[in-house]
Amino acid sequence: MMWGCMSYRGTGILKKVTQRLNKLGYIDILADCVIPSAHLLGYGDDYWYQDDGAPCHRANIVTQWKQEHNMECLNWPPQSPDLNPIENLLFTLHV
Repeated sequence: MMWGCMSYRGTGILKKVTQRLNKLGYIDILADCVIPSAHLLGYGDDYWYQDDGAPCHRANIVTQWKQEHNMECLNWPPQSPDLNPIENLLFTLHV
C-alpha cells in the first residue's frame, strides 16, 4: 500500500506501507510525512488536513495527537473512496 498527500500546490511525500496500518503507524505517517509535506509545499503550519475516516485515522490516540500538533482537520464521510481525490492520483501513478 502507498500513502500519499496532495494539495493544489502539488504532491507531498509518498510512503510505502508494508504492514497493515494501525493507529501507531498512522501517527508515524502524520509525523514523518504530513507535517514535512506541509512545510515542503509552503504551508508551514497553516493548512487543513483531511483523511478518509478509516478506523486507524479515528482512534482516540490519533485524534489526541492531531490536537496536540494543532492539525486542523476537515470532516469526511467514512468509507467513501469515490469522493477522495487522492484515489485518482494514486491510480494514475500506478498505471
